[in-house]
Amino acid sequence: MPIKPPTFQPPGWMPAPNKRPETHDPYYGTQAWKRMRGIVLKRDGYCCTASDCSTPSRGLGGRLVVDHVVERRDGGADHVSNLRTLCPTCDNRRHGRRG
Repeated sequence: MPIKPPTFQPPGWMPAPNKRPETHDPYYGTQAWKRMRGIVLKRDGYCCTASDCSTPSRGLGGRLVVDHVVERRDGGADHVSNLRTLCPTCDNRRHGRRG
């Protein structure tokens, strides 16, 4: 069985950190969020809800993002009425480069 050769790592090399702590909210890993996300995806028919969506089939069958209409940092609630389904293209267009 072949052996993997050692990976070259120059002196002082360190792996990149996963995410900045301020950009990752642990709430999004909870069962409550996953349950709410499933409800919103089902409500929206597993399609992007943006009126100007240019993604073929509105992202049906692909990766979808559940987005807050009013952002949590701006006082938006984690309630089904404040959530909507977007395709990654529409989500990126809405938020731009957040980091």
